[in-house]
Amino acid sequence: MWQVLIMDDEKIIRKGLLKYIQESRLPFEVSGEARNAAEALSLIEQSKPDVLLADINMPGLNGLDLIQLVMSRYPEMVVVIISGYEHFNYARRALQLHAFDYLLKPVPKSDLNRMLAMLNDHLCNLHPDVVLKLENDMTQEYIPQSSDLSPIMEKITEYINHHYNDPELAVPNVAELFHINSNYLSKRMKQEVGASFLEYLTELRISKAKEILDNSMQNIKIGDLAIKVGYTNQYYFSRLFKSRVGMCPVDYKNLRQN
Repeated sequence: MWQVLIMDDEKIIRKGLLKYIQESRLPFEVSGEARNAAEALSLIEQSKPDVLLADINMPGLNGLDLIQLVMSRYPEMVVVIISGYEHFNYARRALQLHAFDYLLKPVPKSDLNRMLAMLNDHLCNLHPDVVLKLENDMTQEYIPQSSDLSPIMEKITEYINHHYNDPELAVPNVAELFHINSNYLSKRMKQEVGASFLEYLTELRISKAKEILDNSMQNIKIGDLAIKVGYTNQYYFSRLFKSRVGMCPVDYKNLRQN
């Protein structure tokens, strides 16, 4: 099992990540939890975990400074940043420090699972002597099996799955990115995925929103939730959510968390 250390000053976040990792059925286990950088450094020295899940905004030494220190002392350790900060400068610094990924809170369970699956592959490549096997299929119900899709559609749907929270995500942008015609992209998606680009993206975004609302540990405002899943207008998001789910986000949240 790959050993994971979670560093976050919020207990509810640490417990949420721990729960997600335990339920993932992937070969990861949490070896420790740290409330700050000092605790994290002490636990790292004791247990030498394979992975550090680190928040940025920490008391004392911040997460990015800790990562720089950890990278210099333990170059084989893989770092994943889970932060509430979306600022480009933070993400750029994380990339400069060679962080494996940069996830924004709150993290839907499916996003963390997808990251863990890729992280497992990465660790297996780093440590080929360790043989581990994924125990479950990470594909979501509403996403077709990759083997059912053409190579280009696999890449397009994977791109959408990773960038669903981009409010500018639209057919023309994706078509241009993959050097194909917009009409051709729309037609191919309908044929292979069984849904138009907009239908697929909307279903994905609503599904992510429901995941976050399902988790009683995620106390998020509806306006922030709308932005999290790619909508700049809270009221449009609420209307869309109600049309798809049958109730507004607030009622769904109250129903699921009471």
